[in-house]
Amino acid sequence: ILFGLLFLFHLPLMIKNIITADVLLNNSYYDGYAWEISLGRFGLFLGGLFKAYLSFPHIDLIFSYILLSITLLILLDLFEIKDIIPTCCSFLLFVVSPIVSATLLFHYCNIVYFLSFLLGVSSVYLYYKLDHKYLKYIIPTLFVVGCLSFYQAYLSLVVTIFVLYNIRLILQKKIDYKNSLKYLFVLVIGIVSYFVFMKLSQLLLHIDMASYSNANSIGIHTLLSIPSKIMDSYRLFYQFYFTDIIMKNHFFYNHILNLLLWILFIIIIGFSIYKSKIKTWEKVLLVILIVLLPVFLNSVIFVISDAKLQLLMSASYLVVPLFFLSLLKDRYLKIATCLILCVLSRNYFIQDQATYVSLENTFNQYQTIIGSAIQQNINHLDQPFVVIGHLDTNQDPVMKHVYERNYGYISDDGIFWDEYNLRSLGFTRFVSEYFGLTVQYADEDTYNAILNQKYSNGIVYNVNDVIVIDLNHYNKKEE
Repeated sequence: ILFGLLFLFHLPLMIKNIITADVLLNNSYYDGYAWEISLGRFGLFLGGLFKAYLSFPHIDLIFSYILLSITLLILLDLFEIKDIIPTCCSFLLFVVSPIVSATLLFHYCNIVYFLSFLLGVSSVYLYYKLDHKYLKYIIPTLFVVGCLSFYQAYLSLVVTIFVLYNIRLILQKKIDYKNSLKYLFVLVIGIVSYFVFMKLSQLLLHIDMASYSNANSIGIHTLLSIPSKIMDSYRLFYQFYFTDIIMKNHFFYNHILNLLLWILFIIIIGFSIYKSKIKTWEKVLLVILIVLLPVFLNSVIFVISDAKLQLLMSASYLVVPLFFLSLLKDRYLKIATCLILCVLSRNYFIQDQATYVSLENTFNQYQTIIGSAIQQNINHLDQPFVVIGHLDTNQDPVMKHVYERNYGYISDDGIFWDEYNLRSLGFTRFVSEYFGLTVQYADEDTYNAILNQKYSNGIVYNVNDVIVIDLNHYNKKEE
């Protein structure tokens, strides 16, 4: 059922031209794993080898759906969600979550991202479910290493699941503190092992650590910033649920729904703590864990010093609604929570589809503009091209409403990056892939010289034998 829902709701990703700047650069064939290794994601290189560096949306999406379905079933079993209504709510939330949708968009790496998701969840699950004397520790440790090697941001996912599951165990009077502390040891060993393998991979392949998101400052240096990171985690928590910074919340009043959910959660957890026959110090511990939940949800920022939370890095937030559902005992609280989650799912579904339409419309406009430029200069394709400015995709009054309803992130961005090398590569690849032509892009000095001038000769014009495509002028034409 879950696989079928994923296939149906995200069908536009298979049948439409829906690309982002990253996907354009890495479409069909991607072997840029030196960059990934420099970011510490050496597991992506192994995934690339397995795929022979090929990337095709329909294949990548199908395998992603399978991995995500298995992961959710494991989570439902871990949190003991068995009632039909909470189970259906869980299915809906996972299928339509913008976090899942945004990850699916990056089809050249979505399989390994969802594999990382599965490994992170399975690390906690197998630790508590396995009885084998040695495998209980070995497999979860290896899974932590694998999870981080694909995407370090999923450290937050592992930490969050571990904490939430232990809160349940405390409430159920089933917790073995010694056993839980041992998993913390497993997690630390897994993280340390990951760092060792990461450094070895870079040493063997002669690759330096990238400065992107300050990845090259991972280590002891980050310990000094712990106090400020704690404050940052609460800021990110607020931004995720109550602002439009990470995804658009206000248009559909998702920030109100999120507030209602957290109010219900406080009531539910407070009622559960009050009704439980646990010791006073355990009740105090539960309160501390709940207060620190934003820290656990964003724990990756304690490892990567300049990590900026975005949808791809927000997988830990997917687990929170499942935890809410697992605590529901009172009939009326269950109905209220499920109703809010259903409305939230409806909003997410609309945002997903609006995002896909937004991206498709952006692609169509770029294709029209560039196609017209090529047609006008069909006899002069030996001359270099330059693309300047940004396409304002919010001009059409109908599409304006669509763009307002997407979930943001990369939905309102253009297909070409700003940085010269990336824009040059993106443009030449776009022309090659969608027009079957080989063209050249002007050198950086020429590009900067044209960029700094104020031309108003039209959408497409010629400057010193350089064909200029002026996206800013296209916007003025639309006005």
